[in-house]
Amino acid sequence: MLNLIAGEFAKLKRKKIVPFIVLLSLLFPLLVVYSSKMGMGNDTSVEFLKGRFDLSYTMMLGYGLVFLEPCLLGILASMLFFMERDNDTFKNLCVIPVTTSRLIAAKLSAVLIYGIFYTLCNFTFMTFFTWILNAGIIYDIGFKLAFSFIFGIGITIATLPVIVFIIYFNKSYLISTLLSFFYAILNWSVLSIVEINLSLVKIINLFPTLCLMNWSSKKMLDRMADRHLLPEAYLLFPSDIWAFVVLGITLVLSLLLMLNFYKKWTR
Repeated sequence: MLNLIAGEFAKLKRKKIVPFIVLLSLLFPLLVVYSSKMGMGNDTSVEFLKGRFDLSYTMMLGYGLVFLEPCLLGILASMLFFMERDNDTFKNLCVIPVTTSRLIAAKLSAVLIYGIFYTLCNFTFMTFFTWILNAGIIYDIGFKLAFSFIFGIGITIATLPVIVFIIYFNKSYLISTLLSFFYAILNWSVLSIVEINLSLVKIINLFPTLCLMNWSSKKMLDRMADRHLLPEAYLLFPSDIWAFVVLGITLVLSLLLMLNFYKKWTR
């Protein structure tokens, strides 16, 4: 299994994907921290400056990861899943032999590792720019680092539905890229509709990406001393059990569908 995963990384190495991931994880944290810096004003209290660091971290999770990372992982998945098809190497894999389930597991493991890597890069650069630009007091690093790791796993699971569609349609890289961006736009649209009409608030946490975003916001608020939210805002936050169930169902259904669709490719 480890050899299969290493093989997937070797394929991506030829695509020069790692420098692109590092560059992307460098740019957005800079924008987030700079935006936080511009809103600081003249308040230099410790609690306020800690709050600016929390704001940068929350914005990084909510915008840089929840909406951008699924696009990146969808494009990455299309590269991995289409490579055997484009190079007509399915027959070679059958000779070894490699089962479809192991091949899918290897590809998804590579996507997961890149997802965690991208999340941790975002956190590292966000912290670095906060220090360089003096945009807040850096604190609670251990929790935020560990939470970023967990978040990287969660956002990879939340991205699986778009990977299912990529495998199902089995089209070009352009179509796969458009599907990835459509998934992000769909999440944005649902979030915008719920913000306009709070009576629909219960549906938002049925979507794995938005459920993860709201759950992560809840975890961040639990560690903040000052909470300036309207009571209605707390309706957005799912319980730990609900978030686990939504992501768990997403994981199981996505794996079953991937296995079914991918088998049709190899027949």
